[in-house]
Amino acid sequence: MKISKKVLFLEAKNFLLGKTVLIGAISLVLFGIYGFYHGSQVIERQQKTISSVPEVHKSHLDVVVEHGKGKTAGSTAYYPFFYTTNPASPWAKFSIGQRDINPFSLKVKMLAIEGQLYDSELTNPLTLLVGNLDASFVFIFLFPLLIIAFTYNTISEEQENGVWKIVRTTTESIKSAIINKLLVRLLVVLGTSVLLFLAAVIYLQLPFSYPTFQLGAVLLLYVIFWFMVAVLVISLGKGSSFNATTLVSIWIFLCILFPGIANIVVNNSIPVPEAAETTIKQREGYHEKWDLPKKPTMEKFYALYPQYRKYPIPEDQYSPGWYYAMQLSGDLESAGSSAKLFEKLDQRQLLSENIAGLNPVIAAQQLLNKIANTDLSSHIRYLQSVKEHHRHVREYFYPFIFENTLTENLNWNGYPAYEPAGYSQDSLTKGVLAVSVWSVLTLLISILLFKRNFISIKDSQNA
Repeated sequence: MKISKKVLFLEAKNFLLGKTVLIGAISLVLFGIYGFYHGSQVIERQQKTISSVPEVHKSHLDVVVEHGKGKTAGSTAYYPFFYTTNPASPWAKFSIGQRDINPFSLKVKMLAIEGQLYDSELTNPLTLLVGNLDASFVFIFLFPLLIIAFTYNTISEEQENGVWKIVRTTTESIKSAIINKLLVRLLVVLGTSVLLFLAAVIYLQLPFSYPTFQLGAVLLLYVIFWFMVAVLVISLGKGSSFNATTLVSIWIFLCILFPGIANIVVNNSIPVPEAAETTIKQREGYHEKWDLPKKPTMEKFYALYPQYRKYPIPEDQYSPGWYYAMQLSGDLESAGSSAKLFEKLDQRQLLSENIAGLNPVIAAQQLLNKIANTDLSSHIRYLQSVKEHHRHVREYFYPFIFENTLTENLNWNGYPAYEPAGYSQDSLTKGVLAVSVWSVLTLLISILLFKRNFISIKDSQNA
């Protein structure tokens, strides 16, 4: 079987001159431009806020120290905030992910840390899957609609117009005719996706590096999957209305209904009562200490920091050393709930990835968010880095607090600088495998259906 270049050229010309191609391409380009703009605006606003943090922090500390002159460090240390930030990766403009619902800058005090971390609900990775109209939204949710528009009447239109009977009697190979039609549409779809992705790379100034290549590879696999879905429906040999309705129904199920159902499954399978329990235990852990003897609280503190045992803590009056030991005690008593919280969030992430194996739409979105470091796992790494920074800050100021150093006699900017969690390259194997397997399965089924519904006796004789 040979594919005639002349026939292929005529088929391409006929297809490209159709109104559907022009309207679909223009619509997608317009949505794409807005997606690029919106994604860049969201991340640039966040980056602008992040860049202002050092100046804001310095000004804040200067005011606190000025008001604290003449007082001890233990008294002044209650007031200052210590700022942390979660800078966006260069690819966050492409896929905003959960950066619009999770805080990208947290300020913490010397007080118990657990109650300061959760400014927003830590939900599961499937929640708010359909979110910002960024570049990833255009590819994940709108591009399949373009593929549907390009392919739903590939053969059925000619069947309905009576042209297909002529084609079957005059064409030497029905296989070639079908392959020509599908190949033209596949090339147009792939060409459009490549051009749109290159436009995103240029507009969003994505670096020419491995993660950018990963984004392109994931989108290529995803586009091929949806084209295979369209081919599968076409291969049933039904009419244009049936094809369009079926494809749109598949899109609605995979893009909207399935994620909603999966969200309910994840929430019910792995509930997270520890989110509220952690904060409650942390607060109870230090509030109740006001009415209890100081020695038990101090013993817990000394178990971690025995070097401060030499400083006397009076039982009958307020002591800054005891106050900050009490704050730490609240964290220690909520440590179990905190560990369970992060453990369950990891379990939710794993369950979500397993569910994504059943839905290439979810799998592709998760892959893009992973590459961009805008998923839940990336936010958890940020929270863990904040907790680590809080420990460094505490340990820097403890000596001055226990020695009752005057506020003006210590360097308030001398604590260890905050170290962001940084970019993490998580494994993409599971998600890529899911999209690839579904694409191959739909292709194999399509071939079988095409042989049954479209290959003529004439083809069999020529084979």
